[in-house]
Amino acid sequence: MSLLQYATATHVGKRKNNQDYAQASYNEKGYLAAFLCDGLGGHQGGDVASAMAVSQLGHHWQNVSFDSCADPHLKEWIQTVINQENDRILEAADQYNDLKGMGTTIVAAFFLKDCVLIINVGDSRAYIYKDDQMHQVTTDHSLIEELEQTGEITHDEAKNLVNQHMLTRSLGANEEIKVDFYPLEYHAFHYVLLCSDGLSNFVTTNEMKQILCLEDHSNDEKVQKLIQRALHNDGSDNITVSLIEQGGGDR
Repeated sequence: MSLLQYATATHVGKRKNNQDYAQASYNEKGYLAAFLCDGLGGHQGGDVASAMAVSQLGHHWQNVSFDSCADPHLKEWIQTVINQENDRILEAADQYNDLKGMGTTIVAAFFLKDCVLIINVGDSRAYIYKDDQMHQVTTDHSLIEELEQTGEITHDEAKNLVNQHMLTRSLGANEEIKVDFYPLEYHAFHYVLLCSDGLSNFVTTNEMKQILCLEDHSNDEKVQKLIQRALHNDGSDNITVSLIEQGGGDR
């Protein structure tokens, strides 16, 4: 595994408050995990749910020693801790009136010795970039995506669908959460990009690619340029980006 460089930033966009949350942590063997959540719900609910999920999952990661995607217990552990956080969010929402209906998406990347394991629940996304090519890794858990996948509507019809961003899966919305897993080999990417839909709904993959290939910009500058591009494209939502470069410098 190459050395990794992590950069992240967030912007409130045109919203009154920022319900996105992102951070990275290392486990007992020094392996990086990056987490990004987009909170759902009015008042303070969304930002509470996203902060709960990211901070607690990061804490859990710090106290384990997984080092391989081949470990048969890794996926089971991820599924378990995410469902534990889902239970905590549901309990808090039931206990406090101002948190009712809160929830959050999650996308995360676990950088282990033999591969990277991407996971997601909801419509926050992971992309990879290499050799001037940008690819979406995750599949959104949204009504529009499921209708397209089953062939019930075409891509053109989906553009005009009411409630097209309605989620079919998120923490805080279901009693049990199914996590999707996407293992990646290190040779498949130079960058992993995690983002909330405040970026992916307003910046095309081609625009992302144009920014990531800027050799005279640091990773922090690239993250800021991605956010500024979303704002320039009339992005109205919270915008959060986490960028992890392989071989990008010291940890």
